Amino acid sequence: MFKRIVTLTVAAVLTLAMASAALADHRGKVVRLDSAAKVIVFDDGRMVRMAPDTVVLVEEKPVTFETVRPGASVIIRSGEAVEFRNGGYVVITPSASPR
Repeated sequence: MFKRIVTLTVAAVLTLAMASAALADHRGKVVRLDSAAKVIVFDDGRMVRMAPDTVVLVEEKPVTFETVRPGASVIIRSGEAVEFRNGGYVVITPSASPR
């Protein structure tokens, strides 16, 4: 019985970890880049700032921030969702309520 509980607990933790990783992905079409702040702006207005461990994928291949161009469809892993306020970028946290 104990073995079953441990197995189910481990499975639940792994499932949550995978779900969290998927939530960290930002997908969209690039309209603008702020090279000084290392921020990518998507066509829907979302903004994502690169962190040291951020990975940018174009056509499922990793690329550097410097090679991303407007119009490219990208997936950003481990980037920080930000918005522009008072002349600078501020990290935003996802809301628990639906939009």
